[in-house]
Amino acid sequence: MTTLVSTRPLPDSRHRLARWLLSPLALALGLACQTRLAAQELEPEPGRDYSANELPEPQPAARYLIGNGRPTWPAAVVRYYYNPSQQPAGLSTETALAAFRTAAGKWENLCNVRFEYQGTTSAQPDVNGSSSSIDRINVIGWRALTGDKSRFGAYVQWWRTGSQMTDADMVINTNYGSQLARNPKDLETLVTHEMGHMLAIDHSDRQQSVMFANPYNSYAFQATLRGDDAAACASLYGAAPQATANRVFNWAEQTYPQQLWPSGNLSQDWSDYHYRFYAGSNSFVAVRNGRLLYLGLGGQIVDLGPVNDFLHLAAAAGF
Repeated sequence: MTTLVSTRPLPDSRHRLARWLLSPLALALGLACQTRLAAQELEPEPGRDYSANELPEPQPAARYLIGNGRPTWPAAVVRYYYNPSQQPAGLSTETALAAFRTAAGKWENLCNVRFEYQGTTSAQPDVNGSSSSIDRINVIGWRALTGDKSRFGAYVQWWRTGSQMTDADMVINTNYGSQLARNPKDLETLVTHEMGHMLAIDHSDRQQSVMFANPYNSYAFQATLRGDDAAACASLYGAAPQATANRVFNWAEQTYPQQLWPSGNLSQDWSDYHYRFYAGSNSFVAVRNGRLLYLGLGGQIVDLGPVNDFLHLAAAAGF
């Protein structure tokens, strides 16, 4: 077999190119070029090698709301009158006044404010008037609420001058009169909510409060003020001296209804005891020298420990 090998010389230009490609300089330049290409493949495209993000603002916790200007009553005293005209049949003035006193006392148990009854009056409660018609007499009375107010069991209109409360009237809706006459406890709890408005407390965003209204809590629920209600009133007038004891009492009577019933009673003072008596269960809870005490059917006083040790339980349960 004959093998043919071309011995024809390359054209001069091709010959020079071949020698160049095989030269050390060309090899070095080729290596450098490959290194640059490799580096370009490892580097990301121009831009940011990080991302910055913003968390949404935390939503404020639901809680009480106070009227514009945060007004308060002079000397922390609300002086009010009662107009018994149009009072529903079957409801005595004495029973109505007892309901008002109990409702007021629940706020007084928790903050440094007082409601002072001034007597009956012929002055009319006005919840539709203008600034030119107010009489600066705080009146609670009965009328048929109409229009967009007709669905409410009661309605309060209050006025302020700067940061000072000037006038607050409450109309109890006679359309609910028969129900309230049959169940004076319902009248008491209804007025408890409305007296919160007389203190310039708006409806709360917190469902677990007497001042919540979306929707309104039941009358049974409104028999006992909650921690949010206490905080609202205290933000205006400061906490009452026995506020801790009363918040614990409120919690205890809802937590142990068989031992402490009926709920919604006012606290009283005797000697150095601050206490509540529960006629249904014939029992007492009291605070003396900072100690929480219980007296039940057995007639023996049980020392339950420092009342402050129970406040976190009350607060956690919404009281």
